[in-house]
Amino acid sequence: MTVVKTRTKTLLSGSFRWLAIAVATAALVACVVPAVHADQITDDNAAAMMAAAKTPEDHAALAAYFTSKAEAAQAEVEKHEKMYHSLTGRTRQNMAMHCKAIIGSYQNQAKAYAAMARQESKLAK
Repeated sequence: MTVVKTRTKTLLSGSFRWLAIAVATAALVACVVPAVHADQITDDNAAAMMAAAKTPEDHAALAAYFTSKAEAAQAEVEKHEKMYHSLTGRTRQNMAMHCKAIIGSYQNQAKAYAAMARQESKLAK
């Protein structure tokens, strides 16, 4: 009988140990996943990340992503404006419509991304 009790204690100790490991692992994953989630938003998965966003951290990560996209689009506006203003004479006349279309497109992107960033920031609060 003593052998059975000793063996039962050992089995229970092992079960509790595995339960403790499982709980600790789940807690660790819960803490780590939002940070990994935030760092992995890309152009290819942004829509899926938006659909999966549930926590303020998720929305804050999306706001940061869209802010960076708005800043990149604004940098393209400035780059293309410099190129356009560096052109002279006939070349500038020939390229005017093309350059203005590209500049306008990037301006629209910057505005749209900034609006999405503001919306995600609101959801993060």
